[in-house]
Amino acid sequence: MFEGLGNAVHLIAAVVWIGGLALLVFGLRPSLKKAIPDESARDVMEAPLHRRFFAISAMAAAVLVASGFMMMVTDTHFEGFGNYASSWSKFMALKHALFFVLVGVLVVQRRARAAKSERDLIDVSLMLGIAILVVTGLLTGVP
Repeated sequence: MFEGLGNAVHLIAAVVWIGGLALLVFGLRPSLKKAIPDESARDVMEAPLHRRFFAISAMAAAVLVASGFMMMVTDTHFEGFGNYASSWSKFMALKHALFFVLVGVLVVQRRARAAKSERDLIDVSLMLGIAILVVTGLLTGVP
């Protein structure tokens, strides 16, 4: 029961963060570009949305750390910290490395910056999030 609940919470946090990034990149950005042709006016509109999304992403990251740790240590594949002999452990280490880079990008986003730099960081975050999802898919296929 608790395993399923932890997994659901983990997935919801991932969907909120990575799905939100996809919405910003593929939904909001093109819509605002069409609705507000002036780039500087569009940048003014995006800035508070990005700040709000930063707060949501930080909460999602905290939930992912807590739920992910719980799920990892209770998984039958888990053989202890520092053990990277199995394919599962190697994929998990890669997933964690990508996640911590993503968190690093999130920390960098705390500071206000030029709109172009902010968009670039959001794009990098989305690419990292997609890479994490790909590695997660590979991880779930390990026997």
